Amino acid sequence: METFHPLFGDTNYKESLSGRGLTLSWNNLSIYGKRRDPTCNNFWRPKIQRFKLLHKVSGIAESGSLLAIMGPSGAGKTTLLACISQRIQGDVDGQILLNGLEVEKNLMVKVSGFVPQHDLTVDTLTVHEHMTLMARLKMDRNLHHVERARTVDALLKELGLLKCKNSVLNVLSGGERKRVALAVQLLTDPSLLFCDEPTTGLDSFSAISVIEMLRTLASYGKTIVCSIHQPASGLFDLFDNISLLVTGGELAYHGPVSKVTDYFNKLDMVCPPSYNVAEYLVNQLAITPNGDKEKRQERVRRVCAAFSKSKAGRDLTNKLDNLIYNSAPASSAQTWSTASSLDTIVTDTHDEFIKFTRLKPPSQWIQFTWLLWRTQLDAIRKPQDTLLRFAFYMFIALLISFPYIGIQIDQYSVQNIQGLLYLVIVETVFTYSYSVYNTFPQEMPILLREINNDLYKPAPYYASKMICLLPRSIIEPLIYSAVVFWVVGLFGGISGFILFSIPVILSATAATAYGCFISAVFDSIATASLASVPIEFVSLSFCGIYLNFYTLPFYTAWIKYLSMFYFGIEAVSIVQWSEIDKIACNLNVTVSDFPCEHLGDIALDRYGYSESHFSVDILGLVFIYCVAHVFGYISFVRRSKRQPVY
Repeated sequence: METFHPLFGDTNYKESLSGRGLTLSWNNLSIYGKRRDPTCNNFWRPKIQRFKLLHKVSGIAESGSLLAIMGPSGAGKTTLLACISQRIQGDVDGQILLNGLEVEKNLMVKVSGFVPQHDLTVDTLTVHEHMTLMARLKMDRNLHHVERARTVDALLKELGLLKCKNSVLNVLSGGERKRVALAVQLLTDPSLLFCDEPTTGLDSFSAISVIEMLRTLASYGKTIVCSIHQPASGLFDLFDNISLLVTGGELAYHGPVSKVTDYFNKLDMVCPPSYNVAEYLVNQLAITPNGDKEKRQERVRRVCAAFSKSKAGRDLTNKLDNLIYNSAPASSAQTWSTASSLDTIVTDTHDEFIKFTRLKPPSQWIQFTWLLWRTQLDAIRKPQDTLLRFAFYMFIALLISFPYIGIQIDQYSVQNIQGLLYLVIVETVFTYSYSVYNTFPQEMPILLREINNDLYKPAPYYASKMICLLPRSIIEPLIYSAVVFWVVGLFGGISGFILFSIPVILSATAATAYGCFISAVFDSIATASLASVPIEFVSLSFCGIYLNFYTLPFYTAWIKYLSMFYFGIEAVSIVQWSEIDKIACNLNVTVSDFPCEHLGDIALDRYGYSESHFSVDILGLVFIYCVAHVFGYISFVRRSKRQPVY
């Protein structure tokens, strides 16, 4: 498949798109949020308040134009931008239209790009690695890898990123990060581009460079909408049109930037000669909690009411009506309300637009392989974390082993050996479950954005995490088992060590799966750690050390089969005690004072364990691993459906 991109420098591209662009419009858009009523004291059935974020806001962004959504803090700029780009959905009234037709989220995501104010990335990747990954996830799967590489290189060149292509993302300047985020969205050459606060945190030179770059893209027929807080004079004049919001989410003005000064002069809001027009308007239309709050509220109401009656307001209404009228089918009973493909939106069939409906996303297998590549690369780029974790785990192995070095087989050592086996499994389970509690809470903001933008499905991501965690859950416990086994001098030789290491490794993998489940359910590490305490307490109580299984009633005896600790401790106990066919009885005590357990299976029986249960224990740990990941995946899918934060 042939690739094409306007930044490749085709001088005929701009002319070829004349009249073929997409016009974005929104009509009487109201957006509502929900919050808990602070006056309601009912914890179980709290009263939910519905409050308005935006109130009947309308606007148009035409092909080849650069529109600024401007207003004071709290006016709803980012909310409006995320809503018209269909990046957030919820309690919304009104219409969002392309060329006069209402558009669904799946189509809007295909034809548009969204550059957030704060870009969330895996910062250990280089610029080129990040772009290569995004190209593989965003571009057509049938595109040859050479064409993808050409597209990436061309974008890096045109956006001035070649000099930092091999730099990791966390060392880039603010301007460079903005350009990387923009380059990612341009990979598919979208017809619509949304930028949230593209100049925030940048110096004046970098800010002007970014806006001039957006103007260049608009000149190629793209429709570009930016939210911007308070642009400098030089920046403000670079925009073609402005949509000015006030505190409370109402529309004060929508129209050309060139006419905004004259419009507000007629409302007796004359900008002083030494003032920046944008700054003046934002300050005048902000409602602050100081002494003149009521006066400002009255001014805002007057300005918003004046716009709906003004020529600019009537022009906006007429444009919206004409768009809707001209897009309606001339002779069809079918309504114009929903466009499922670009064939109905673009009046003149053109490959640059139809390509979006024909774009084939990568298969879930491709998504899995590239997400696994990113996860592994991120781990490799953090060797200090891996080494520190490994060193700590080995230190614990030595610490556990030290009191038991040179242990002898007699009646007193039965308790010692069983205590050692208990510590080996318990430390393994706690270490590996707690080490992954931060997995999903830490990465969820990135995941919500990427999944919401249809970069990949939840299943490939979760599977990549599962696979990436396996090597550590196998290699480290194997070394840990070797340290304990050979330092203490446990029994069974090479075959005994192999059998000893199997339940330790399986306990680690089951604990990792359990940790993933807890991590997927709860939003924070602190909550996950707190919620796991009662689960681990019950599980540990039924491991066979604290309770004798022979004394348990039938309605609680089954709980042991839910315990990783039980399966792991019983399995390693079987490995050790099955190798011992004679335990010396102490000669200086009587049988009544100290019963003599002269066989290994008798020692097992004391704790309610059975030598025939080894295979059951192994299968039990495998079962817990599978079930924990199934529930972890279900919880992860549920959380992935939440709205991302922009």
